[in-house]
Amino acid sequence: MTHHPRSTQTPAATADRRREGSGASRRELLLAGGAGAIAVALSAVPGAAAATGPYGGSTQEALNVAATVEVLTTVVTTTALAKLSLPQAAVDTVGAASREELDHYEVLTGRFGAHAATHRVWVPDAVFASPTSLFTTLVVGEQICINLYLVATTIWAQGGSPFLARVGAELVGNEGVHRALARQALGLQPNDRAFMKYNQADHADGPGAGMTGFTTPKGAIAQFEAAGVGFGTPGATPGAFYDFGTVSQSTPDPSFVNTLAPH
Repeated sequence: MTHHPRSTQTPAATADRRREGSGASRRELLLAGGAGAIAVALSAVPGAAAATGPYGGSTQEALNVAATVEVLTTVVTTTALAKLSLPQAAVDTVGAASREELDHYEVLTGRFGAHAATHRVWVPDAVFASPTSLFTTLVVGEQICINLYLVATTIWAQGGSPFLARVGAELVGNEGVHRALARQALGLQPNDRAFMKYNQADHADGPGAGMTGFTTPKGAIAQFEAAGVGFGTPGATPGAFYDFGTVSQSTPDPSFVNTLAPH
């Protein structure tokens, strides 16, 4: 895949912000208003609907959820570079991660027909409160991505696409690296997994300890929403909307990022 130079425009949140607190009833109203629409979008299949496998998701649904999550991760990592003062090593790490998440999105949508449910995501302000907050978020978020791609790899293999399943394994590997580097930035042991965690409880120390996983693609959306993220609708915690199309124009393109597309 050929990369084109990106502008140096600063990622900007929209003016739609919410600072007041929100109780459970408000969250329920928000989710009730948007859950139906996003569920349809995540399951949308061009042409005839695809069959759902025993793991509770179709090949297309897994692709759509993955693209939606890559929208979020591209936004978070790219925006963090503009909002936080990070040491150069961290700038390199987060910058590479942001490019890789955008690469994932572009390959999933351009090559495999994935459709993101939305390109407008609500990110809690707390994510960008400090470098520690950012890397804490990344440890948990990357684990959700690992779990998602393990689910997707299983679905894609069962759906008769060994190539797509291998791509899923490649994605698990990359998200595992992101998790390890985020843990290292927090002073935690980065090399703490013999196998990537699936849906069992997380026994690692640090962010996400005790958190259980999921076995359907939409489980990833549910866990991000529980953390205050909103996909097309405001999340449950104070934050702001970010537009993927605007933010991704500022995603860096480090020369050391290689193996740009699956073969």
